[in-house]
Amino acid sequence: MKQALPTYGTGLLAALPPQCFSDSIVFCAPEPWETVRRQFPQSPRAAVVPQSMEQCTLEKQIDALPVANTVFGVGGGSACDAAKMYAYRKGARLVLVPTVLSVDAPFTKAVGVRVNHCVRYVGEVFPEHFLVDFDILRRSPKRLNRAGIGDVLSIFTALPDWRLGRDHQGEAYDEIIADESQRLLERLFAGADDIRECNERGLKLIAELYVGEVALCERMGNSRPEEGSEHYFAYALESVTHKSYIHGELIAFSVLLAALYQNQDVERVLDFLRRVDVAFQPEQIGVSWDEVERALLSLPEFLGRESQLLYGVFHHRGMEHSAAGELIRRFQSAVEK
Repeated sequence: MKQALPTYGTGLLAALPPQCFSDSIVFCAPEPWETVRRQFPQSPRAAVVPQSMEQCTLEKQIDALPVANTVFGVGGGSACDAAKMYAYRKGARLVLVPTVLSVDAPFTKAVGVRVNHCVRYVGEVFPEHFLVDFDILRRSPKRLNRAGIGDVLSIFTALPDWRLGRDHQGEAYDEIIADESQRLLERLFAGADDIRECNERGLKLIAELYVGEVALCERMGNSRPEEGSEHYFAYALESVTHKSYIHGELIAFSVLLAALYQNQDVERVLDFLRRVDVAFQPEQIGVSWDEVERALLSLPEFLGRESQLLYGVFHHRGMEHSAAGELIRRFQSAVEK
């Protein structure tokens, strides 16, 4: 099983072979680029911000750029996915340098884009170098690194969804992989204090958990060990609002919402989120309750259209006005305790 495995340490750009820099393109955001550009011994042919992650817009931007031997993704998920798309289309050597750990995109082989504001995966590519540099990560806002808990915390709702698929759809279920996924979640909960501090132990833990959950998904052949209805709601919300969010914060909110709809006790998750100091309430992450309700009510149509999404609680129970209102009230009551 091939997988993108990071190199951990500090000063990692300086250790790259010179040919990585001799003919390069960089996808980045302005602030991350300022963090690392002095570590480039040669200036890239271009340092560009992805105009959009909509596939058609991104492809046009990439096709207008020079053909380079190396492409760097420097930043968060968008910069890394844009670099992956460039490498996939142009055959360039790929170097990923995440400057935040807010999403697991750099750790996956899939090239993630949007088509009409919906997530699509359009190819696979592996980095030649994948650098998790603690000095670079520590220069980024702690809020963004703490948000990295989202794509592991989602195991809390993904596993019950997987069992629903097994029990009601006859879906294949792997007890060993599910148990290993649960152990990743336990490691996440145990690392709350280090993650809050964004010290080296906490940052490495997030990265190792990403590596672990991606490996489990590869073994299973789908995203069941890590993704379920919490991601489906997040996708529906993005489709309804056409807005961008800090992915891990949106997933943290969505985990609570989906877990309550699964009738799970969310006290442990709430305690963890507060200890880590991750934003998870709608007003903190830029979502109104009206938008939440609209996204919930859109789920039956959304899931019917997005038929590749595997069975979960929103498939199982559906969603009507009364259920949406009651779920919102349950969320508000739970977080006020």
